[in-house]
Amino acid sequence: MGTLVMMVAGTAAIAGGLTRLVLARRNLTPATVHLCVAVVAVGFSAALSAPAVLAVAAHVEPVPNLSRMLVNEAGMVAAWCVHSLLIHLVTEDETRARSAVRVQAAILLATLTAMTALFLLADTTYRPDFLAAFARLPEIFGYLLLFSGYVAWSLARFVLLMGRYVELTDRRWLQRGLRVMQTGAAFGLAWSLHKIVAATAVFVTGSSYPGAEFLASALPAACVTAVAVGLLLPVCAPPLARRVVELTRLWRYRRLRGLWETLSPVITKIRTTEPPATTTAYERLSTRVVDILDALLVLSPYRDGTTSSRTAADAAREAEAVVHALARWSAGTEPVREQPTGPASTTDVDDLDGEAAWLCRVAKAMRQLPAPPSPDTTTSSTTS
Repeated sequence: MGTLVMMVAGTAAIAGGLTRLVLARRNLTPATVHLCVAVVAVGFSAALSAPAVLAVAAHVEPVPNLSRMLVNEAGMVAAWCVHSLLIHLVTEDETRARSAVRVQAAILLATLTAMTALFLLADTTYRPDFLAAFARLPEIFGYLLLFSGYVAWSLARFVLLMGRYVELTDRRWLQRGLRVMQTGAAFGLAWSLHKIVAATAVFVTGSSYPGAEFLASALPAACVTAVAVGLLLPVCAPPLARRVVELTRLWRYRRLRGLWETLSPVITKIRTTEPPATTTAYERLSTRVVDILDALLVLSPYRDGTTSSRTAADAAREAEAVVHALARWSAGTEPVREQPTGPASTTDVDDLDGEAAWLCRVAKAMRQLPAPPSPDTTTSSTTS
Protein backbone atom coordinates (compact mmCIF):
# COMPACT_ATOMS: atom_id res chain seq x y z
CA MET A 1 0.00 0.00 0.00
CA GLY A 2 2.84 2.38 0.86
CA THR A 3 4.48 1.75 -2.50
CA LEU A 4 1.24 2.49 -4.34
CA VAL A 5 0.66 5.73 -2.43
CA MET A 6 4.20 6.97 -3.00
CA MET A 7 4.21 6.01 -6.68
CA VAL A 8 0.84 7.65 -7.36
CA ALA A 9 1.75 10.80 -5.45
CA GLY A 10 5.18 11.02 -7.08
CA THR A 11 3.82 10.48 -10.57
CA ALA A 12 1.10 13.08 -9.98
CA ALA A 13 3.69 15.61 -8.83
CA ILE A 14 5.98 14.97 -11.81
CA ALA A 15 3.07 15.21 -14.23
CA GLY A 16 1.77 18.35 -12.54
CA GLY A 17 5.14 20.09 -12.62
CA LEU A 18 5.84 19.21 -16.24
CA THR A 19 2.29 20.16 -17.29
CA ARG A 20 2.61 23.54 -15.63
CA LEU A 21 5.93 24.13 -17.39
CA VAL A 22 4.41 23.28 -20.77
CA LEU A 23 1.34 25.46 -20.17
CA ALA A 24 3.50 28.43 -19.13
CA ARG A 25 6.21 27.95 -21.76
CA ARG A 26 5.37 31.25 -23.47
CA ASN A 27 5.52 33.26 -20.26
CA LEU A 28 8.10 31.54 -18.12
CA THR A 29 9.42 33.42 -15.10
CA PRO A 30 12.23 32.37 -12.75
CA ALA A 31 9.65 31.81 -10.00
CA THR A 32 7.59 29.51 -12.22
CA VAL A 33 10.64 27.51 -13.31
CA HIS A 34 11.87 27.07 -9.74
CA LEU A 35 8.43 26.03 -8.53
CA CYS A 36 7.89 23.48 -11.29
CA VAL A 37 11.37 21.98 -10.90
CA ALA A 38 10.75 21.74 -7.15
CA VAL A 39 7.50 19.84 -7.71
CA VAL A 40 9.18 17.48 -10.22
CA ALA A 41 12.09 16.88 -7.82
CA VAL A 42 9.73 16.14 -4.95
CA GLY A 43 7.73 13.80 -7.16
CA PHE A 44 10.90 11.98 -8.25
CA SER A 45 11.95 11.70 -4.59
CA ALA A 46 8.55 10.33 -3.58
CA ALA A 47 8.38 7.78 -6.41
CA LEU A 48 11.96 6.57 -5.93
CA SER A 49 11.53 6.26 -2.16
CA ALA A 50 8.66 3.77 -2.52
CA PRO A 51 9.64 0.61 -0.61
CA ALA A 52 9.29 -1.72 -3.60
CA VAL A 53 11.32 0.63 -5.81
CA LEU A 54 14.15 0.79 -3.26
CA ALA A 55 14.11 -3.00 -2.96
CA VAL A 56 14.48 -3.41 -6.72
CA ALA A 57 17.19 -0.74 -6.92
CA ALA A 58 19.20 -2.49 -4.19
CA HIS A 59 20.06 -5.27 -6.65
CA VAL A 60 21.65 -2.94 -9.22
CA GLU A 61 23.06 0.05 -7.31
CA PRO A 62 26.90 0.12 -7.04
CA VAL A 63 26.86 1.45 -3.45
CA PRO A 64 24.46 0.19 -0.78
CA ASN A 65 21.52 2.58 -0.28
CA LEU A 66 22.66 4.85 -3.13
CA SER A 67 19.05 5.16 -4.30
CA ARG A 68 18.05 6.34 -0.83
CA MET A 69 20.76 9.02 -0.96
CA LEU A 70 19.49 10.17 -4.36
CA VAL A 71 15.98 10.38 -2.90
CA ASN A 72 17.19 12.70 -0.15
CA GLU A 73 19.34 14.78 -2.48
CA ALA A 74 16.38 15.25 -4.82
CA GLY A 75 14.50 16.58 -1.80
CA MET A 76 17.40 18.96 -1.18
CA VAL A 77 17.20 20.23 -4.75
CA ALA A 78 13.46 20.75 -4.31
CA ALA A 79 14.12 22.70 -1.11
CA TRP A 80 16.66 24.89 -2.91
CA CYS A 81 14.14 25.56 -5.69
CA VAL A 82 11.56 26.57 -3.10
CA HIS A 83 14.05 28.91 -1.45
CA SER A 84 14.97 30.39 -4.83
CA LEU A 85 11.27 30.91 -5.55
CA LEU A 86 10.93 32.88 -2.33
CA ILE A 87 13.92 35.03 -3.22
CA HIS A 88 12.42 35.94 -6.60
CA LEU A 89 9.06 36.73 -5.02
CA VAL A 90 10.35 39.08 -2.33
CA THR A 91 13.23 40.74 -4.21
CA GLU A 92 12.30 43.49 -6.66
CA ASP A 93 15.79 43.82 -8.13
CA GLU A 94 16.30 40.90 -10.52
CA THR A 95 20.11 41.19 -10.35
CA ARG A 96 20.08 40.93 -6.55
CA ALA A 97 17.67 38.00 -6.76
CA ARG A 98 19.93 36.07 -9.13
CA SER A 99 22.94 36.79 -6.95
CA ALA A 100 21.11 35.53 -3.85
CA VAL A 101 20.05 32.39 -5.72
CA ARG A 102 23.68 31.70 -6.64
CA VAL A 103 24.69 32.03 -2.98
CA GLN A 104 21.99 29.55 -2.00
CA ALA A 105 23.18 27.23 -4.77
CA ALA A 106 26.68 27.31 -3.27
CA ILE A 107 25.23 26.49 0.17
CA LEU A 108 23.27 23.64 -1.36
CA LEU A 109 26.33 22.26 -3.13
CA ALA A 110 28.40 22.42 0.06
CA THR A 111 25.65 20.68 2.03
CA LEU A 112 25.24 17.97 -0.59
CA THR A 113 29.00 17.40 -0.63
CA ALA A 114 29.12 17.04 3.15
CA MET A 115 26.12 14.72 3.13
CA THR A 116 27.58 12.54 0.39
CA ALA A 117 30.91 12.26 2.22
CA LEU A 118 29.20 11.28 5.48
CA PHE A 119 27.00 8.77 3.68
CA LEU A 120 29.90 7.08 1.86
CA LEU A 121 32.01 6.93 5.01
CA ALA A 122 29.32 5.02 6.88
CA ASP A 123 29.40 1.22 6.80
CA THR A 124 25.86 0.34 5.72
CA THR A 125 24.05 -2.40 3.89
CA TYR A 126 20.64 -2.39 2.27
CA ARG A 127 17.89 -2.39 4.87
CA PRO A 128 14.26 -1.37 4.29
CA ASP A 129 14.26 0.25 7.75
CA PHE A 130 17.30 2.40 6.98
CA LEU A 131 16.75 5.06 9.64
CA ALA A 132 15.99 2.59 12.42
CA ALA A 133 18.96 0.44 11.46
CA PHE A 134 21.68 3.03 10.87
CA ALA A 135 20.75 6.35 12.53
CA ARG A 136 22.77 5.17 15.54
CA LEU A 137 25.92 5.62 13.39
CA PRO A 138 27.40 9.15 13.82
CA GLU A 139 27.95 9.55 10.06
CA ILE A 140 24.35 8.66 9.18
CA PHE A 141 22.98 10.70 12.06
CA GLY A 142 24.89 13.77 10.84
CA TYR A 143 23.78 13.05 7.28
CA LEU A 144 20.12 12.92 8.34
CA LEU A 145 20.38 16.10 10.41
CA LEU A 146 21.91 18.03 7.49
CA PHE A 147 19.26 16.81 5.09
CA SER A 148 16.22 17.25 7.35
CA GLY A 149 17.39 20.57 8.75
CA TYR A 150 17.93 22.09 5.32
CA VAL A 151 14.54 20.92 4.04
CA ALA A 152 12.73 22.05 7.21
CA TRP A 153 14.31 25.51 7.05
CA SER A 154 13.35 26.00 3.39
CA LEU A 155 9.78 24.76 3.83
CA ALA A 156 9.24 26.87 6.96
CA ARG A 157 10.21 29.95 4.94
CA PHE A 158 7.86 28.86 2.19
CA VAL A 159 4.89 28.42 4.56
CA LEU A 160 5.41 31.83 6.12
CA LEU A 161 5.87 33.67 2.82
CA MET A 162 2.87 32.03 1.19
CA GLY A 163 0.71 33.32 4.03
CA ARG A 164 1.79 36.87 3.13
CA TYR A 165 1.77 36.41 -0.63
CA VAL A 166 -1.82 35.12 -0.71
CA GLU A 167 -3.03 38.48 0.58
CA LEU A 168 -1.34 40.32 -2.31
CA THR A 169 -3.48 38.79 -5.05
CA ASP A 170 -7.21 39.05 -5.68
CA ARG A 171 -7.31 36.11 -8.08
CA ARG A 172 -9.58 33.62 -6.33
CA TRP A 173 -8.20 30.42 -7.82
CA LEU A 174 -4.61 31.57 -7.42
CA GLN A 175 -5.34 32.22 -3.75
CA ARG A 176 -6.83 28.75 -3.35
CA GLY A 177 -3.93 27.15 -5.18
CA LEU A 178 -1.43 28.94 -2.95
CA ARG A 179 -3.32 27.86 0.15
CA VAL A 180 -3.25 24.22 -1.00
CA MET A 181 0.48 24.50 -1.77
CA GLN A 182 1.02 26.08 1.64
CA THR A 183 -0.72 23.11 3.22
CA GLY A 184 1.49 20.74 1.22
CA ALA A 185 4.61 22.58 2.37
CA ALA A 186 3.36 22.28 5.96
CA PHE A 187 3.12 18.50 5.49
CA GLY A 188 6.68 18.55 4.16
CA LEU A 189 7.84 20.57 7.15
CA ALA A 190 6.14 18.09 9.48
CA TRP A 191 7.93 15.26 7.67
CA SER A 192 11.32 16.97 8.07
CA LEU A 193 10.75 17.50 11.78
CA HIS A 194 9.60 13.89 12.10
CA LYS A 195 12.83 12.82 10.41
CA ILE A 196 14.93 14.80 12.90
CA VAL A 197 13.04 13.45 15.91
CA ALA A 198 13.12 9.86 14.64
CA ALA A 199 16.85 10.00 13.85
CA THR A 200 17.61 11.54 17.25
CA ALA A 201 15.53 8.89 19.01
CA VAL A 202 17.42 6.07 17.26
CA PHE A 203 20.80 7.71 17.87
CA VAL A 204 20.09 8.23 21.60
CA THR A 205 17.93 5.22 22.52
CA GLY A 206 18.55 2.78 19.70
CA SER A 207 14.90 2.65 18.56
CA SER A 208 12.39 5.02 16.98
CA TYR A 209 9.00 5.97 18.32
CA PRO A 210 5.68 4.21 17.48
CA GLY A 211 4.11 5.27 14.20
CA ALA A 212 7.36 6.55 12.70
CA GLU A 213 7.15 4.26 9.67
CA PHE A 214 3.62 5.37 8.85
CA LEU A 215 4.53 9.07 9.08
CA ALA A 216 7.62 8.46 6.93
CA SER A 217 5.38 7.55 3.98
CA ALA A 218 2.12 9.38 4.74
CA LEU A 219 3.58 12.88 5.27
CA PRO A 220 5.62 13.11 2.02
CA ALA A 221 2.72 11.60 0.06
CA ALA A 222 0.39 14.27 1.45
CA CYS A 223 3.02 16.93 0.74
CA VAL A 224 3.61 16.14 -2.94
CA THR A 225 -0.08 15.55 -3.64
CA ALA A 226 -1.14 18.88 -2.11
CA VAL A 227 1.65 20.80 -3.84
CA ALA A 228 0.81 19.23 -7.22
CA VAL A 229 -2.89 20.03 -6.80
CA GLY A 230 -2.12 23.58 -5.70
CA LEU A 231 0.17 24.07 -8.67
CA LEU A 232 -2.48 22.99 -11.18
CA LEU A 233 -5.47 24.60 -9.46
CA PRO A 234 -5.00 28.17 -10.84
CA VAL A 235 -4.61 26.77 -14.37
CA CYS A 236 -7.19 23.98 -14.51
CA ALA A 237 -9.90 25.14 -12.10
CA PRO A 238 -11.09 28.36 -13.87
CA PRO A 239 -12.14 26.66 -17.16
CA LEU A 240 -13.68 23.80 -15.19
CA ALA A 241 -15.59 26.26 -13.00
CA ARG A 242 -16.80 28.14 -16.09
CA ARG A 243 -18.04 24.87 -17.57
CA VAL A 244 -19.91 24.05 -14.36
CA VAL A 245 -21.52 27.50 -14.41
CA GLU A 246 -22.48 27.06 -18.07
CA LEU A 247 -24.08 23.66 -17.40
CA THR A 248 -25.91 25.06 -14.38
CA ARG A 249 -27.31 27.90 -16.49
CA LEU A 250 -28.45 25.49 -19.20
CA TRP A 251 -30.15 23.35 -16.56
CA ARG A 252 -31.91 26.37 -15.09
CA TYR A 253 -32.91 27.53 -18.57
CA ARG A 254 -34.70 24.22 -19.11
CA ARG A 255 -36.19 24.22 -15.61
CA LEU A 256 -37.76 27.64 -16.28
CA ARG A 257 -39.48 26.48 -19.46
CA GLY A 258 -42.73 25.59 -17.67
CA LEU A 259 -42.93 28.95 -15.87
CA TRP A 260 -42.06 30.77 -19.09
CA GLU A 261 -44.79 28.92 -21.01
CA THR A 262 -47.31 29.65 -18.26
CA LEU A 263 -46.52 33.36 -18.54
CA SER A 264 -46.24 33.31 -22.35
CA PRO A 265 -49.63 35.10 -22.90
CA VAL A 266 -48.30 38.08 -20.93
CA ILE A 267 -44.84 37.87 -22.50
CA THR A 268 -46.27 37.80 -26.03
CA LYS A 269 -48.47 40.82 -25.37
CA ILE A 270 -45.79 43.05 -23.85
CA ARG A 271 -42.95 42.07 -26.20
CA THR A 272 -42.44 44.80 -28.78
CA THR A 273 -39.64 43.16 -30.75
CA GLU A 274 -38.41 39.66 -31.30
CA PRO A 275 -35.72 38.63 -28.83
CA PRO A 276 -32.19 38.58 -30.20
CA ALA A 277 -30.68 35.29 -31.31
CA THR A 278 -28.96 33.57 -28.40
CA THR A 279 -26.01 31.21 -28.59
CA THR A 280 -24.45 31.02 -25.14
CA ALA A 281 -25.98 29.62 -21.96
CA TYR A 282 -25.76 33.07 -20.39
CA GLU A 283 -27.69 34.71 -23.23
CA ARG A 284 -30.41 32.05 -23.25
CA LEU A 285 -30.91 32.17 -19.50
CA SER A 286 -30.77 35.97 -19.45
CA THR A 287 -33.44 36.28 -22.14
CA ARG A 288 -35.74 33.82 -20.40
CA VAL A 289 -35.27 35.42 -16.97
CA VAL A 290 -35.93 38.91 -18.36
CA ASP A 291 -39.10 37.69 -20.10
CA ILE A 292 -40.37 36.17 -16.87
CA LEU A 293 -39.47 39.21 -14.77
CA ASP A 294 -41.21 41.53 -17.24
CA ALA A 295 -44.32 39.37 -17.12
CA LEU A 296 -44.28 39.33 -13.31
CA LEU A 297 -43.98 43.11 -13.32
CA VAL A 298 -47.10 43.39 -15.49
CA LEU A 299 -48.96 40.99 -13.20
CA SER A 300 -47.86 42.75 -10.01
CA PRO A 301 -50.99 45.03 -9.84
CA TYR A 302 -53.20 41.92 -9.92
CA ARG A 303 -51.61 40.50 -6.79
CA ASP A 304 -52.79 41.01 -3.24
CA GLY A 305 -49.26 41.38 -1.87
CA THR A 306 -45.56 40.88 -2.49
CA THR A 307 -42.98 38.38 -1.25
CA SER A 308 -40.52 39.89 1.20
CA SER A 309 -37.96 37.06 1.39
CA ARG A 310 -36.95 33.99 -0.57
CA THR A 311 -37.48 30.95 1.61
CA ALA A 312 -39.08 27.69 0.48
CA ALA A 313 -42.42 28.80 1.97
CA ASP A 314 -42.12 32.14 0.17
CA ALA A 315 -41.55 30.32 -3.14
CA ALA A 316 -44.81 28.42 -2.63
CA ARG A 317 -46.69 31.65 -1.80
CA GLU A 318 -45.10 33.40 -4.78
CA ALA A 319 -46.17 30.59 -7.12
CA GLU A 320 -49.75 30.71 -5.85
CA ALA A 321 -49.87 34.51 -6.13
CA VAL A 322 -48.56 34.40 -9.71
CA VAL A 323 -51.18 31.81 -10.73
CA HIS A 324 -54.04 33.88 -9.28
CA ALA A 325 -52.66 37.12 -10.76
CA LEU A 326 -52.40 35.52 -14.18
CA ALA A 327 -55.98 34.29 -13.91
CA ARG A 328 -57.20 37.79 -13.02
CA TRP A 329 -55.18 39.34 -15.84
CA SER A 330 -56.50 36.78 -18.36
CA ALA A 331 -60.09 37.43 -17.25
CA GLY A 332 -59.70 41.18 -17.69
CA THR A 333 -60.39 41.85 -14.00
CA GLU A 334 -59.54 45.31 -12.71
CA PRO A 335 -56.13 45.36 -10.97
CA VAL A 336 -56.16 45.61 -7.18
CA ARG A 337 -53.29 48.11 -7.27
CA GLU A 338 -51.97 50.80 -9.59
CA GLN A 339 -50.67 49.70 -12.96
CA PRO A 340 -46.90 49.90 -13.48
CA THR A 341 -45.52 52.45 -15.91
CA GLY A 342 -44.28 49.65 -18.15
CA PRO A 343 -42.10 46.55 -18.16
CA ALA A 344 -38.43 47.10 -17.42
CA SER A 345 -37.27 45.18 -20.47
CA THR A 346 -33.51 44.79 -20.51
CA THR A 347 -30.92 42.28 -21.57
CA ASP A 348 -29.00 42.60 -18.30
CA VAL A 349 -29.83 41.32 -14.84
CA ASP A 350 -27.78 42.43 -11.86
CA ASP A 351 -27.68 38.92 -10.40
CA LEU A 352 -28.64 36.54 -13.19
CA ASP A 353 -27.77 33.34 -11.35
CA GLY A 354 -29.48 34.49 -8.16
CA GLU A 355 -32.67 35.49 -9.97
CA ALA A 356 -32.66 32.29 -12.01
CA ALA A 357 -32.22 30.17 -8.87
CA TRP A 358 -35.17 31.93 -7.20
CA LEU A 359 -37.39 31.60 -10.27
CA CYS A 360 -36.53 27.89 -10.49
CA ARG A 361 -37.78 27.47 -6.93
CA VAL A 362 -40.97 29.33 -7.85
CA ALA A 363 -41.38 27.17 -10.96
CA LYS A 364 -40.96 24.01 -8.89
CA ALA A 365 -43.54 25.22 -6.37
CA MET A 366 -45.92 26.10 -9.20
CA ARG A 367 -45.71 22.56 -10.59
CA GLN A 368 -46.81 21.26 -7.19
CA LEU A 369 -49.90 23.48 -7.05
CA PRO A 370 -53.36 22.15 -7.94
CA ALA A 371 -54.86 23.14 -11.27
CA PRO A 372 -55.21 26.94 -11.50
CA PRO A 373 -58.72 28.42 -11.15
CA SER A 374 -60.61 29.16 -14.34
CA PRO A 375 -61.16 32.78 -15.34
CA ASP A 376 -64.94 32.51 -14.64
CA THR A 377 -64.34 31.28 -11.11
CA THR A 378 -61.80 34.01 -10.45
CA THR A 379 -64.11 36.69 -11.87
CA SER A 380 -67.11 35.61 -9.80
CA SER A 381 -65.10 35.42 -6.60
CA THR A 382 -63.64 38.88 -7.26
CA THR A 383 -67.11 40.36 -8.01
CA SER A 384 -68.65 38.92 -4.87
